[in-house]
Amino acid sequence: MSPYTPTRFRLRVSAGPSADPKDLKLITVNDDANPLLIESDEFIGQIVVRIRGLDKTYGYADGQAEDGLKTMSDSPWFTKPGGDNNLSSIQISGRFKREWPGDQIVFGNQFERPLKLPPFSSIALKFVQFIDPGLKADIYCERPWAFSPLIATMNTINVAGWHIDPAAQQRVEQSGGDKAKERLENELPPWPSPEGEHIVEDTNILFQKDNLKKQEEEQQKRKEQEEQQRQEDANSGEDKEELVETRSGSKLTESTPHNMTSSARRSYFAREVNLTKHRYRPDHVYGFDFFNPYLDFAHFTLKVPGFSVDITKYWDGQPLTYILKTADSSVVFMAFQFEMVPVKDITVE
Repeated sequence: MSPYTPTRFRLRVSAGPSADPKDLKLITVNDDANPLLIESDEFIGQIVVRIRGLDKTYGYADGQAEDGLKTMSDSPWFTKPGGDNNLSSIQISGRFKREWPGDQIVFGNQFERPLKLPPFSSIALKFVQFIDPGLKADIYCERPWAFSPLIATMNTINVAGWHIDPAAQQRVEQSGGDKAKERLENELPPWPSPEGEHIVEDTNILFQKDNLKKQEEEQQKRKEQEEQQRQEDANSGEDKEELVETRSGSKLTESTPHNMTSSARRSYFAREVNLTKHRYRPDHVYGFDFFNPYLDFAHFTLKVPGFSVDITKYWDGQPLTYILKTADSSVVFMAFQFEMVPVKDITVE
């Protein structure tokens, strides 16, 4: 048998305010303590990418040195509850700089030319759409794509209020120098996961106005019920105070979005009527975590229940690009690029 040189690959990850190569910066995967700051006219945020087992892959150390990046072992994110079964995580913490309708912000993949797809691709797509009902895709067109509403596709979302000090912000803007650190301190809270901590699902702030309105309606309904009960008691002479308390519990409370689980939030915003009512606001800080147990970036394998696909057999040179953008593509907020880089292998007999 004549010797041959098989091709192996390593992973190179970059991120930036757009998918344009000139805007992308190489990042060190699994570096929880040093998130990359991404800022544009429309968005400011910090990001970390985590990939299980990346440091144990062929060519990793040499590749990091070639790219001018440090080596990192697995993030402790994978050892914490909720991370043990997952293979990757893309975490974002940031703010939109103006208000956007909920149905206008999407997250997903875009390719620049047709894909060489493995068998059963349509089945795999249906499986993903079962998990993410809001996903819309065309993987067979000239520029394949797959996007979902941001708030319905993220595995975990944490939303908190944020208020910029106008005086401090004005000082930064008028300074004229490179004040990235000072600007960050004034526009974003500290990165929430310096040691791989998981963010906690919390979207209660999104429903505060609705909750207040429904509480007022509930209080009014309770007053009417109590008044009605007093009249009935006066007429009958019976003490029905306990019954009043039971009857005064309003169904409005049960239907109010409050303390939603991740699954409940995704189902809620998968409904267009709820999605279109939502607004992304500049005074909210959004924490997003997008993770999955199916795509193994370290070994370039797609693991779907029932079968596993070696991605290297179908790779045509295109990177896998995740984009956070508007639905009409008029604005891109950030992009993540996962690139397969050939690595010289040993000669095999």
